[in-house]
Amino acid sequence: METLDNNICTRLGDLIKTSLAPLITSDYLYIDLPYHSNIGDILIWKGTEEFLRQLPGKCLGRHSKDTFFLRPLPQDVVILMHGGGNFGDIWREHQEFRLEIISRYPDNPIIVLPQTIHYDSEEVFAEDVRKMNLHSRLTVCARDSHSAELLKEKGFTGHLLTLPDMAFCINQNELQAEMAEASQESLILFREDKELKEPKLRGKYMNAALSDWPEMQESGARVWKFLMTHEGKESDAFFIDTFFPQKIKDGVRFVSAYKDVCSTRLHVAILRLLLGLPVKMIDNSYGKNLNFYNSWLKDSPLVSMPNEEEQEAIDLAILIRKRELDQKTRCEKQLDEMRQEMKLRIREQEENIRRLQQEADTEARKHRKYKKLFFLSMIALAVLIILFVIKN
Repeated sequence: METLDNNICTRLGDLIKTSLAPLITSDYLYIDLPYHSNIGDILIWKGTEEFLRQLPGKCLGRHSKDTFFLRPLPQDVVILMHGGGNFGDIWREHQEFRLEIISRYPDNPIIVLPQTIHYDSEEVFAEDVRKMNLHSRLTVCARDSHSAELLKEKGFTGHLLTLPDMAFCINQNELQAEMAEASQESLILFREDKELKEPKLRGKYMNAALSDWPEMQESGARVWKFLMTHEGKESDAFFIDTFFPQKIKDGVRFVSAYKDVCSTRLHVAILRLLLGLPVKMIDNSYGKNLNFYNSWLKDSPLVSMPNEEEQEAIDLAILIRKRELDQKTRCEKQLDEMRQEMKLRIREQEENIRRLQQEADTEARKHRKYKKLFFLSMIALAVLIILFVIKN
């Protein structure tokens, strides 16, 4: 069973290599790198780097959307844009960056590495396709067959490939060397962002641990602080040399510590598969996981979708956890409102104290002025008395 799944991973990685390598025969830039704490995006990054190491061209730079600066490029330089699931209008800032690059470099070959396509707005989708069709050397890699069909239906005229996730180019032996002992029973990993599918009800996994990728918020804050306090080159070096390798190890140890894992995050499923471990995939809010499963993983003995009973159990566990998070969010909001109110009251008190101090200072100055005038008057009076005495 493990041998078969290793073959599936190898087959998917080979499909990427044989499809993309002929398109990248010169030097290249790799941009829109994931300088954040989502380990799934970092797995895509690692797989891409391992794929690129086998190519003859030289990497002229690696940048996130925040550290890349527009500059003239020779026309033979290939621009590679990071893959993932942000092609559309949910994570709009990445799509806007992608469209800007497509517009600013009309003569360079541009390859959008495997992406899931999703739009809530048909009008925005049509406009994005119109802009992309203006580029004569654009290749878009759809990460599943459904995404490819969406682009075709909207009239995309560029070069279109259907390829699996770049994480399948990762060396499995390297990942498996970092595995932890499976000391925990079960985990339901569900995303806490806007791609979480609303749960239904009932259940089995009542004692399962519930979590997103570990330390997402804490790491996110650390990442943002680093980006805000360092120059582009320093940020690139930190994420490439330090942050990236450590997050890969964190992700492997986290997902390998459980015997039974159900995940709403696609890359938890991919990582478990690369490690030769079983996993159940739970769909996200718009079908991304199900479409990927149907396109590439349905023949894998290690990957499955939950049956109806399991899905009801998972939904119940997620619902309970979601309510806990909602309650926590409400409490944090109330605490924040209380803190803001206290700050406002403190500022008002400080303002009153300053006003009273100013009034006291004004009165003190008046008192000193009157006191001075009084002493001057007394001196003048004394002088007059002395002069009067002398005169008489």
